[in-house]
Amino acid sequence: MTAVPVSPLDEGASRVTAVREPRDAPAWVEAIGRVGLVAYGLVHLGIAVLAVRIAALGPTMARGDERYADPRGAVALVAAGGGFFGRWLLAGAALALVAFAVWQIRAAAVGFLWAPPRERWRKRLGAGAKALGVLSVAWIAGEFAIRLQGRRNAFQETVREVFAFPGGRWAVGVVGLIAIVMFFSMTYTGVRATFMSDFVAAKLHGFRWPLTLWTGSVGNLTRAVTFGVVGLLTTGAAIDDDPDAIGGVDIALRTIATHTVGATMFVVAAAGFAAYFVYCCLDAYARHP
Repeated sequence: MTAVPVSPLDEGASRVTAVREPRDAPAWVEAIGRVGLVAYGLVHLGIAVLAVRIAALGPTMARGDERYADPRGAVALVAAGGGFFGRWLLAGAALALVAFAVWQIRAAAVGFLWAPPRERWRKRLGAGAKALGVLSVAWIAGEFAIRLQGRRNAFQETVREVFAFPGGRWAVGVVGLIAIVMFFSMTYTGVRATFMSDFVAAKLHGFRWPLTLWTGSVGNLTRAVTFGVVGLLTTGAAIDDDPDAIGGVDIALRTIATHTVGATMFVVAAAGFAAYFVYCCLDAYARHP
């Protein structure tokens, strides 16, 4: 009898079948969470659109938050173009993002049992970090849904308040170091494509497998570089006791552009963020419960 070769996907499926995840999250949370994952991807697609706009037209061609290539700018695009419908769309997105964050918090606590022990801690750390990032986007979406506008300086004001506390600057420095650690973790994820073990193998046959592999790798590496620069800026601000030096995604992209290929860097980043949107859609479809 001729032996039938076993693909890595089939091996992954066997491991997943052998080790069942504890289903602490209600089914409806998981269902809404998958919608939230798509919404999270759409935020990255919005950042990609804004990055291309900045590269083509310059940062002064848009109004208000829309000139910034970051989550707040992406949410502002929906708020500006959707009117009353946009308000309800953002409210729904905020709810879905919160559900996805709950799903990820659960995964950070008890998930990824199918992964080898040496990988499990890193996946749980990544899930926890993603939950925090998703919650921050949900807050922005909720803020826009309530008022159809955001507070551009809200983040900076919060940072200044933290710096005012005894030891606050060092707490911010720790956050910066965590972001740097996430840079290494996400780089490892993108290069080794360890995220592929998170999926139900049967759903990734045909073109879905290479598409998930390439968009996941490119998207995670793009986000890794952004996290790394944010971490360096945050850590440097803590050392220099300068809260104004802290910045998010937009400042990170502008810093990279200044020291590399200029506006072309925004186009490169846009491709990476757009790839991450595609990956999020595939992730929502094929992610293991």
